[in-house]
Amino acid sequence: MRRILYHGLKAYTGPMSKRFERALENPMSAQQLVLNEIVADLMQTEYGKHYEIKSAENFKQRLPLISYDDISDWMLKQREHENKALVASPVAFYEKTSGSSGPAKYIPYTEELRKSFTRMFLLWAHDLIANVPGLGNGKFYFSVSPNFDTERETELGVPVGLDDDAEYLGGAWRKLLTPFMHSDPRLGKIRDPEEFKQALSLSLLCCTDLETISIWNPSFLMLVTQWIEENRDLVLKLMSDTLQPFQIKALQQQPIDWSSIWPKLKLISCWADANAQPLAEKLAKQFPNVYIQGKGLLATEAPMTIPMVGVKGGVPLVSETYFEFLDEQQNVLTIDELEQGKRYEIVISQKGGLCRYRMGDEVEVVGKKNNTPTLNFVGRNNRTSDLVGEKLNEGFVRDVVESLPVQECGFRSLMAVRRPQDGYVLVLDKQPTNEQALAQQLENALQQAYHYRHARALGQLNSARVAVVPEVENIVSHQAIENGKTLGDMKQNYLILSDDSLQHAFGLN
Repeated sequence: MRRILYHGLKAYTGPMSKRFERALENPMSAQQLVLNEIVADLMQTEYGKHYEIKSAENFKQRLPLISYDDISDWMLKQREHENKALVASPVAFYEKTSGSSGPAKYIPYTEELRKSFTRMFLLWAHDLIANVPGLGNGKFYFSVSPNFDTERETELGVPVGLDDDAEYLGGAWRKLLTPFMHSDPRLGKIRDPEEFKQALSLSLLCCTDLETISIWNPSFLMLVTQWIEENRDLVLKLMSDTLQPFQIKALQQQPIDWSSIWPKLKLISCWADANAQPLAEKLAKQFPNVYIQGKGLLATEAPMTIPMVGVKGGVPLVSETYFEFLDEQQNVLTIDELEQGKRYEIVISQKGGLCRYRMGDEVEVVGKKNNTPTLNFVGRNNRTSDLVGEKLNEGFVRDVVESLPVQECGFRSLMAVRRPQDGYVLVLDKQPTNEQALAQQLENALQQAYHYRHARALGQLNSARVAVVPEVENIVSHQAIENGKTLGDMKQNYLILSDDSLQHAFGLN
């Protein structure tokens, strides 16, 4: 039955893939069609009428580039009244972004936006089916990343959050793909983080024909494997009648033989660019015979790029999301104006009410697919730490961290601290060869920034230092959960803003 559905999926997605290939041949024609659809919805909203949006032609002339803060009042009005303040189409649910700092952001999902995510998934699935031999014989695990707070719906009864990331696919496709999915309905209902990790770990161990794992952050899967490592005696006790003999043998080895735990595992899809790269490389060492594929650029706000086998960089979804780009001089460019090797800030307009929305993501043009530039995620560029006027931007911090000999570390982030004196600490998960020399290299690199150098000269900032926190990923996950974020999409930033509770958890007081 599963093979029949597999061939049916391949047949259905074939024409969709061909249409996408044609769109990549003429990306600006595809972009115009997307923009027309977005503007038609926008014109019916209070937001669109406020800016006197009449057509796609005056879209850029009238509508400003915005961040979430710029539209927070509009979003609140939409959520409290559902009166077409920001979105003309009915809101199916709101998804909360985990965010890097500050309060959670509510992103409205219309059915059209959900269809954009569905088509993204199907295009990605078709490419894998066509290029990765043997896929389709086992089960697919979509990460379940429940929100551990208590908010389940708005005051008007619109759902908030998803119990299962597979719900991005929508009802019909989710039902059709159910035979391929490893699904445990209990997981999405668990609200205790430790209970969730145990339940997920045991559930995945039961899936001996697990073939594909789709997660967001690589650390999500590492939390699972670490929990199993630390609780293997409990696992063997609880699952003595469930585990296969080859799994029991693998669990008794030191270290655990993960290839034998899930012998049919062929693909892990996860973030693999920027500061997620060392984590993805750690996964590759844990699963040496598994294809680790970077997700491309995907966020709660919109589907942006998809990975394609044999293609360098993520391929922009020109038929689903409208793209604009800001260069170093803040000029606004369209996708056909991008240059190979250049970096840009990405601006998106999508089918759920976000128009000319600055994602805060920096991308680099690394290749082409047909006539469409392909993009690599470089990092965030909308975060600045300013303890005493030093104004350290995440883009600069990223370049500093990447210049240091810390490639073997899975976690490597610069944290602003206020105690015992204002300053910066490079937090690592592994002991460097020479911590003192590394700290001096870090300090020298940071002093390339004028305002940082000035603050150091005045004695406003302490000299940069290095701290090794072996359990850093567990600590970060627990802190994020306490702040209402989800396990699945936590991001590892190059720059961590000052946070007293996290500084205390790291033992940096």
